[in-house]
Amino acid sequence: MAKQNKSKKPDDAPQGVMGYLKRVVAGKPKAARASTPKPKASREKTTARPKAKSAPASQKNAPAPKKNAPVPPKGAPPKSDAAQSVKRKPPSITITRPEVTRPPLAQMPTPKNEPPIGAPNILLPKGGSTVASLTPSLRWMYVGGATRYEIEWSHDNLFGRGHRSALISAQTAITLDDAHALKSGTAYQWRVRGGNDSGWGPWSNAESFRAPDKL
Repeated sequence: MAKQNKSKKPDDAPQGVMGYLKRVVAGKPKAARASTPKPKASREKTTARPKAKSAPASQKNAPAPKKNAPVPPKGAPPKSDAAQSVKRKPPSITITRPEVTRPPLAQMPTPKNEPPIGAPNILLPKGGSTVASLTPSLRWMYVGGATRYEIEWSHDNLFGRGHRSALISAQTAITLDDAHALKSGTAYQWRVRGGNDSGWGPWSNAESFRAPDKL
């Protein structure tokens, strides 16, 4: 009797292909629901974003950047308004000053060229010494301002006319020529003075010398 009960199938269970499909369709939703996660929890995780930090009050009041403003390079300090104002060129200002009038320069009068004020000092011959020839050399010292000298000699102490001879020299020495040769054995007085284009200076003190005897 027990064997007959195991082999027999219940009457309410469907049989055949239709019964198999009904069993598959009836058991599939339960397994799918248990294995798949809830869609709401996954959406909340994926859509969750970190909250942005609120900007400080100084940045909220700052003006919006211009669209065409140049972008500063990375790491460069921000330019302040004071730096931008320094780069701006100030308006050009022209200052006009009155012309300084200077008094005309006083022109000094050109000094007049005057004759030498000093008299030469005779060097040789002097003191009544006897010269070596009838054409001796006469020498004297330089006088300031003089460009030429006049030499005068005579056997007269007063250098009177007709008894005197004279020569002009640009140097402080002169040698008598044959035309002005001395007379042998005669005592002479001689003197000299300096001069320039403005005239002659004073005469020097007269000195004496003696011509040699006949040679």
